[in-house]
Amino acid sequence: MVRHSRARASLLLLAAGGAAALVACNAILDFDQYRVSAGGPIVDGGSGDATADDGGGCIDPNGFGGRGCFRCTPTTNEELLNACTSADFEHFDNAARIQGFDPANPRPALVDGGPYLPPYDAGSGPVVVNDAGTTPSCADALATQPNPVMVVGGTGYPLDVIAKAMGSAATIFFLEGGSCDGVSTILTNTPKAKGKVAWYSDTGVKTECLLDQEYPADIGSAGAFPETCAGQNQIPANPVLAADQADFLGPANPVMLAVPQGSDQNVISAEAAYKVYGFGNASGVEPWTKEELLYRRNARSANQQSTARTLGLPVGELRGVDSNSGSRMYNLLLTTPEPQKTIAISSSEIVDIHRDVMKSLAYQHYGQRAGFYPDSSPGSFDRKNVRDGHYFMWIPLHVYAHVNAGDPIAAQGSALEGGSNTREKRNAAVKALAFVMANRQEAPNAAVDLFGSLKTIGNIPQCAMHVTRAREAADLTPYTPGTSCDCAFEAASPGTTPPDCQRCSATAPCPSNRPTCSFGYCE
Repeated sequence: MVRHSRARASLLLLAAGGAAALVACNAILDFDQYRVSAGGPIVDGGSGDATADDGGGCIDPNGFGGRGCFRCTPTTNEELLNACTSADFEHFDNAARIQGFDPANPRPALVDGGPYLPPYDAGSGPVVVNDAGTTPSCADALATQPNPVMVVGGTGYPLDVIAKAMGSAATIFFLEGGSCDGVSTILTNTPKAKGKVAWYSDTGVKTECLLDQEYPADIGSAGAFPETCAGQNQIPANPVLAADQADFLGPANPVMLAVPQGSDQNVISAEAAYKVYGFGNASGVEPWTKEELLYRRNARSANQQSTARTLGLPVGELRGVDSNSGSRMYNLLLTTPEPQKTIAISSSEIVDIHRDVMKSLAYQHYGQRAGFYPDSSPGSFDRKNVRDGHYFMWIPLHVYAHVNAGDPIAAQGSALEGGSNTREKRNAAVKALAFVMANRQEAPNAAVDLFGSLKTIGNIPQCAMHVTRAREAADLTPYTPGTSCDCAFEAASPGTTPPDCQRCSATAPCPSNRPTCSFGYCE
């Protein structure tokens, strides 16, 4: 049963860091504001229980069902995880649920679990996308669609909606792969796009076509930092972006431990997930004791990278069945023979658009006194617990891009650059699409509810976040964006406009306490 904290902390709301002077709603945010620079090492969240009292009066003993919550302004990872809140929570009892649980050793040494199960086989056969029953060549689309931009990588972005928002400014061609493919396609020009890809019209219609030759990517979509993918696809141990390569932090993307709707499970702890995905059949964590019903990704996937690092498991050695792609998790959870014993590593853009089939478990991190859903309640879309630090498992999406005319595409004279698609136009289209994907500026077609689409699939623009991290699974720290978009995100459908949020435009001034017009609202 969902419980509520008795204590509602009067936590300090992070103020928007707007400029004193008014700016237009469609103003481009600082080009380098979210451009990634060197950061600290990857660390996980630690282990052990939170202390019962810090002696300074900041622990409300009534919070979280008598387990205590932190009622002062949180500044550390542990304080953020345990801050008092009105959000729904669930508690996972490690001692009762994990066979042989030892609180002094929450992550016991792994044992040899035997051979790994083969990946999921989705079958094969012709892909029918037109009346002729064959997949058409991409040649016509490349020749006729305006400003084609090739994207390679993970599935975290709502590309159909972004395509509508871009209009004729960019036509998206997309090859689905893992997040590390999205990193390496820009850093090392590997992999290139070839074979079956999808392209999106300016009305958001997706059409599949075949590339009969390799094309380098303009943009890599990923949920991983370059260091995370070291050793894959020719990425060196200490990767450094070249002068013509950029890494823009995109929306925060919740990673989820999901179960079918037929499951009666609501919460899992880090300690339990460590045993489930570290020990498989021998986890001792009911009901997840059948390895063939434990679904996961692979080492190229940001979801698996983040989950493994969060739990403290070897990235490439999780037990269970590799789904072979993020989008196939839907079929696996839909067709599982035993919903009660099934669990999957997935992400919000898969889970949240299929809430009729699957649901996210509340997650209770190491040292956290209760588990939280990504949203304030299971049925909402506010992403409150990701934004304020109660939900630990999320990754910042990335937009890797070539940002000037010296990129490999221009050097190779790709067929994507032809006719009216001059090098300058291509570079402009790439930058425009990268900025819109990373929420640096409003899209050319501002009437498209892009924030609403992000909200529906669980993504949160960086300008609506109040915590950040340096690497996947690193500790959370408080964060104030340079230009906030809290109002625009919260007002986007599904949602309601907060009473203190005021609409604005380039000609409608904002009050002094919210001086910046950002994405149509005073911040």
